[in-house]
Amino acid sequence: MLASVGSADSMRAMNDYELGEITGQTAIQLSLRLHNNIEVRDDNHVALSHCNTAPGTYNPCRLGMEFVDKETNWLVMKEYYGYLNLTDIRLQGVVLPGSNTLYHDEDRFKREDGSCMITNCDPSGLVAIQMDYPSGKGEGEYLDMRTFMNVGRMTVETNDPAATYSDASNPYTPDNLSDFGFMQEQNQGVANAFRISDSTGPNANMQVRFDGRTLIYGF
Repeated sequence: MLASVGSADSMRAMNDYELGEITGQTAIQLSLRLHNNIEVRDDNHVALSHCNTAPGTYNPCRLGMEFVDKETNWLVMKEYYGYLNLTDIRLQGVVLPGSNTLYHDEDRFKREDGSCMITNCDPSGLVAIQMDYPSGKGEGEYLDMRTFMNVGRMTVETNDPAATYSDASNPYTPDNLSDFGFMQEQNQGVANAFRISDSTGPNANMQVRFDGRTLIYGF
């Protein structure tokens, strides 16, 4: 490592003492923004035009899930659009204290069979990842997480009965994309529908504030 002395173009190697005086911190700060079939207008969240289709017609704004042992059957969220914004998540490498507090309970670190998930069921001194958010936020400031989600219809759809299956290694995978259950509009009923938003407006985002910290260890 080199140090600047006097002028910008005067460099020399640092000695062991100077290297020992260097302090730093291993950390990451990141923000995440995810938009899905949505645009923001005046702090409100509005579905893109292709999500607004006539009732009973195919709506391309959807999310389909197929579960194990329920192959060819899909739980389909239709008229699905949303938004997620996480601001300034901080991830930092830390070491847990060398001794436990009075609240230490080794049973919390045991598997169902009674064996320890970590050495001696004792987390003291372990390396951990600390997750927190900026401190010193003002009163009424809820901007750590903002989210909005709309699911207009939730139904169960099945693969097209006329679908063909030629791949023996994937017996539940239709040959044509259009035959998958998540592409179907056979069921006009509604099993469920929901919206995550804020009461300040019909399409306002929900705002969340996080305080404190979370420690992840034992990996």
